[in-house]
Amino acid sequence: MKNKLIIKTGKVFNLIDKSEIDYVKSERNYSRIFCDAKNFIVSRTLADLENTLRNDGFIRVNRSTIVNIEKIRRMKELESNKFVVELNNDQTFLWGRCYKTKLTRLIKI
Repeated sequence: MKNKLIIKTGKVFNLIDKSEIDYVKSERNYSRIFCDAKNFIVSRTLADLENTLRNDGFIRVNRSTIVNIEKIRRMKELESNKFVVELNNDQTFLWGRCYKTKLTRLIKI
């Protein structure tokens, strides 16, 4: 069960493999979890999910997004140490300046 994330939708509990998650976006006090062709909204904050997923290969790239490191296709450096992260599904996210230390650790991996 440690490789699964339990997501409650209505009266149904969905067990999602963490490896299937592409990224998670904040929607105020909720979060939307994006997997392949599906997405789930959960009543958990992004900070809460970050704590849950931190040790399972996920990294926060900006204020509103956590990505699965295994789903990163490439990172492109823009001017003045800004980066864009591109996932395998062609989604792109700007890597926030506040999260630069996390990027530095990722590049050293």
